[in-house]
Parts: sequence; C-alpha cells; structure tokens
Amino acid sequence: MDNKSTKAKTKDDKKDKTIDFDKTINDKELHLDDGIFDKIEEKTLKIATKDLVNDDEEDKKEKKKKTKSKKKKTEGKRKKEEVVSEEVNLEEDSNLEEEKENIEVEEKEEIEEKKEIEDKELISDEFVEKKKVKRPKRILINFFLIIVLLVGLASFIVNLYFIKNSTNLLYTIITSLLLVLFAIIFIPISNSSKNKGAICFGSLCLIGYFVFNIITNLGVVDINKFNTMEDFTGKNLTEVVKWAEENKITINQDYEYSDMVQEYKIISQNVKAGTSLKDCDELTVAVSEGPNPSKEVVVPNMLTWDAERVVEFVTSNYLSNVKVEFVESDKNVDTVIEQDKSGNLKRDEEINLVFSYGEELGYEEVKLIDFTKKSKFEVEFYLKQHHLNYKFERDFSDKIKHDLAFKQNKKPGTMVKINDEEVVITFSKGPKIKVPDLTKMNLSEIVEWVIKNKLKVEFSDKYDDSIKENEVISASHKKGDVVEQGETIKVVISKGSLKMPKFKSFDEFREWADKYEIKYEEKHEFSSEVKAGEVISYSYKTGDTIKNDDVIIVTISDGEAVKVPNLKGLTKSEVIKKLEKLGLKYSFVSRYSDTVSEGKVINQSISAGSEISENTTISVTISKGKAPEEKKTNSNSSTNNRVEENNTPACDESIKTTVYIYDELLDFNDPKGTCSKIKQAYGNVKFACSYVKNAGLRNGMLQNSSEIDGVAFDHCNTVTLKIVSND
Repeated sequence: MDNKSTKAKTKDDKKDKTIDFDKTINDKELHLDDGIFDKIEEKTLKIATKDLVNDDEEDKKEKKKKTKSKKKKTEGKRKKEEVVSEEVNLEEDSNLEEEKENIEVEEKEEIEEKKEIEDKELISDEFVEKKKVKRPKRILINFFLIIVLLVGLASFIVNLYFIKNSTNLLYTIITSLLLVLFAIIFIPISNSSKNKGAICFGSLCLIGYFVFNIITNLGVVDINKFNTMEDFTGKNLTEVVKWAEENKITINQDYEYSDMVQEYKIISQNVKAGTSLKDCDELTVAVSEGPNPSKEVVVPNMLTWDAERVVEFVTSNYLSNVKVEFVESDKNVDTVIEQDKSGNLKRDEEINLVFSYGEELGYEEVKLIDFTKKSKFEVEFYLKQHHLNYKFERDFSDKIKHDLAFKQNKKPGTMVKINDEEVVITFSKGPKIKVPDLTKMNLSEIVEWVIKNKLKVEFSDKYDDSIKENEVISASHKKGDVVEQGETIKVVISKGSLKMPKFKSFDEFREWADKYEIKYEEKHEFSSEVKAGEVISYSYKTGDTIKNDDVIIVTISDGEAVKVPNLKGLTKSEVIKKLEKLGLKYSFVSRYSDTVSEGKVINQSISAGSEISENTTISVTISKGKAPEEKKTNSNSSTNNRVEENNTPACDESIKTTVYIYDELLDFNDPKGTCSKIKQAYGNVKFACSYVKNAGLRNGMLQNSSEIDGVAFDHCNTVTLKIVSND
C-alpha cells in the first residue's frame, strides 16, 4: 500500500508540474506584446528547458527505481508461485487474483508514465520550433504611419504660414496642433493592433485630410468654387463682413433708407443667394439707414385737428419739416385753422400749419414741463403754443438718444413769463464717440465698433505692398477724434501686394490702372507683328509684384513703319497716288512761289526719310505760281498806307496771316528751336508751344501740322503748336 501511495503521489506531482508548466506557457503567451515578444520568449524558453532537463533526470531515477522494483516483483512472483503449490487451493486462488490486479495496475502506470514523457518532449520541440519562426515584418504599415506624421507636420507649418487673419489664427493653431498630436498617438496604437486593413484605411484618411488642407492653403485648389453665396437679407452688417473675410470676397456697402428693415440690417445684395463663388470676388450690399426722410407719404387735410392728433401723426410718419404758428382766432383753441399743402408729399418737405390759441391768451406766465426725451418738434410745438421765447443747443449725452432733449436751463415746474424770459433747450448728439486707432483693427472689429456707436462706414480697397492684405491703410478719422452719431467713417483696406494681371487690351489695362491709381506711361514703337493701337509689351510680366511708387511702361504699337517719300516737285495727282499706295493720309494747301512752278509741291509737313505709322496725315503745300506784281506807289502813298496801318486797331480779327510750315522752320535737334523759328517767321500771330511724345515722329516736328500749315490765323487768338519731344 505504501508503494502504491508513493507512486500515486509522484504521479500527481508530475501532473501538477505539467499543468503549472502549461499554464505558465499560456499565461506568458496571453500577455506577450509585439514589442517585447522576443525577450520574454527567450527567457521563457530557458526556464522551460531547465524544467524539462530536471524532469528528465527525475524520470531516469524513477525508471531505475521501477527496474529494481520489477526485479523484486519478478522474484516475489516466482516465490509466490512456489508457495502457491504448497498452500491450499483457496488461498492460491485468492493470491493469484490479487497479484493479477497488482500487475495490471503496474502496467497501466508504466503506460501513463511513458505517455507523459512523450508529451513533455513534444511540447519542448514545439516551443523550440516556435522560437525559430520569425514574425512577419510590418513594412507597409510602418510606411503609412511615417507618411501620416510627415504630412501632418507639413500641414501644421503651412497653416501657420498662410493663415493671416488674427481672429482665426489661434483657432487654426490649436486645431492643427491637435491633429498632429492625434497622428503621433495613432502610431503606437497602430503598432499594437493586428487589424492591418483598419490601420491602412485610417492612415489614408489622415493623409488625405492633411494633403487637402495643404493644397487649399497653397491655392492649388480653389475651395470657393465649391461654396455658394448666402442670403444676407435681414442680417447684420457684421455677419456679412465676417463671411466676406473668410471667403476672401471684397465687400462694398451702399446705405439706403427703409421703413421696413431695421437700421444696419441688410436690405438687398447684388449677387443672388446660391450663386457659385468661383467667379465672384465682390459683393455689394444695401444697408438700412432707417426710415427714408425723403420718402413720399400721403398728408391728409388736417383742418380742425387738435394739437395732440397732429403731433402723433407727424411723429409716426417721420415728418421732419413741419412748421407751426399760433394766432388769435375765434376757432377752437389748439386746432388747425390753416394748412398750406396736403396730398403726396416728401417727409422732409416743408409744411406750414396755423393753430388757433383762441380770442385771447388768458395768462401771463406758463409752468414749464419736463422736456427730457422729447423730440425737437414736440418741444418747439409746446414753446410756440405757449408763446415762450426759446433757444436750441446741441451737446453730447451718454444717457439720452440722439436728437432728443436732455437738458433745459429752467427746471420743470418753473413759472416763466410769456414773450419775456428765454428757455434754452439742449438736444442730444448722442454719446461722445472717441475714434480708436482704426489702422490697428480688422474689418469685423471696425464694423462692430461702427454699429455699436450708430455710425456709418464706407470701405474702399487699394493695393499696398507695405500693408498686409485686409489690414487698414488709412481712415478718414484719426485716433482721439470726436465724432457724432450718424457720421460716416471712410476706411481704406489693403489688397496686399499688387500682382500684375493679364490684360486683353490696352483699354482694359487703363481702366484697371485708373481704378487702383497705378502710375503708367505710354511708349510707342513701330511693329510689323503687332497691329497699330495694340500693346506690344508691359514693363512688368504677369504675376510680377508692383510696388507702391512703381511706374508701368506700356509699349504700344504704331503698326509697321512707313518711310515718308520725297514729294517735292510732284504734282497733286502724283502725291495722292504715292501716299495712298503707302497707306498714308494727306491734306493740301497752296501758296505763291517764285521758284516752284504752279501745281508742283513746294513743301511737305513731314520730311522725306522719316519713319511714321500708317494713316498718318501729311500736309502738302502746292505752288500757285508766282505772286501777281503789285502796282508801284509813291512814297507819300506808302506813308499814308503805313499811317493807316498804324491806326488799325491792335486786335482786328479781319486781319489774318497765313502760316506755312516747311522744313527750314523745324529744328530736329531742339524742339524749342522749332517753337522760336515759327514765332520769328510769323511775328503777328500769337503762338503757344506745348511739347508731346510721339514715337512715330521725329523730335522738333509738329504733331498738329495739318491744323497749322496753310491756315490763315488772326492776330488776336492764340494758336497752339504741338511740338514732338521724345527725350
């Protein structure tokens, strides 16, 4: 029995040890982390291997014990067989059965022990094999995670660089930073996860968001084309300005009166709600100024109306120019007895009403009422009604609304004599409004300040390379100025640095330059490739930055250059044929010549060899032949003529001198020389010289030669010479 119990105990110990080993293995495997798997596995393998070696030694010792036990059993068996023959049959049978059972038990124990040893060897082999197998590398996942981190950081940097709006800067920094932190936290979470599909999908979503954010900030994708115009009707001007800032839309406002829309609310807009913002860069809204003072209203015939009814009608209909007088009458007291006009009248149109104060006043002094918060019409009506002398003043008040009475020189309840003492009433100009430094405020802040103080604001924009976009360049009022409610504040907003746009024509460029006060100069050149009047080039390329004081040089084509032929000595028909062939225009004048025969060209306004553009007009002088001979007169007659001439009025418009322009009068080196030569040649004519640029003509030539050459001018009026000076 002791042998059996010892074997059973050994068997149980081995089972417990095996179970503990298995449990240890399972627990270790359940808590393995990918990052420390190899270290734990290695330690576990050493422990397990050591345990297995110890178990093998114990098994060998156990086998030796069993071998000795078997030998003893065999000898015992043999001895028992010998004894059996000597014992009685009953005892023999009993012992045999018991011995049989013992043998069977021993055989079963041997089989189980062999099986346990084989199982332990199998576990050890599997464990060692598992150690040899390498875990698959997560190359694709790690690549995605690195891209997420890099793109997230790039998005954060781009946001910081491109977001210039101070109201959104803090919000943008916080949201961008949170996204980057999320991307950083996402990396270790993804490494511990075994769901590769979910990790890749999440990484792609983050990368997509960051990339979209970057390209929209860089302007690669215009997000505005996906947005549409909102309906701002009835909304506050502040909301419109904030929306315009966010969507980079230029906001213009017109102030209109409205009885239906509250002051500073939007009445209408020039762009319909729902319109795509893709091609929209400007929005004009109509802002309510309150009731229209010039609106037409129907004014009824108020004869016989009492004073209270009249005051109520005038106040409720915003009539602003009603004059009242009180006269002695036998009509009812304080009733209208005369009215100069009625019907459709403007609110600010003057209306005169005459009231009756009865046949006599019946009093010499009046007890004053409290005029606080009453309108000017109500106060004036009361003072005239009671025949009191008065004077109106205006001052600032923080408590009483604009245009309402807030102060009087005599306290309410004071007795005042009629037509004697003067009552001074002060009306409110509203609170004293001190202008802040508008140049340090953004659009939203300015609008909020304007609305809060019941002012008006007019925005205009201008390019300025020294002021950032959407910041204030200048304002009509400086810091510390005091303004009154209702005044208009004008603010100029920067459009940032001016980039040279692309123009289809010179007219389009000129309109743009004039609008934004851009300085430019015109330069003319001949061109065989560009048509006359079209732009050859600008001194700035498309996209170039134009600074505040820069001047844009515009080179305009005068068409293909035409060389002026020599026309001297030709007949009129020959001149016409030659000039028309070259595409030039012409005009003719004629004068006498002693050297050139009649019908031939004496001179031409543009000298031969000059290069001019097509359609330029050349004035050609044709000879009328020799001048007819004058009859000889004696000296007395000459003297008389001179005397008569001297007695001629200094400015007789009937006396004229014909001016001819020929090459000898033109100084091609000095335009001023042309001016002095012409003045000397025709001293009786008053000339004024102006100098113009014209690349199609040489220096010293007359641009308006066709208007001067061959024309008779009186001695009274001034003739302007437009002389070319391209220097």
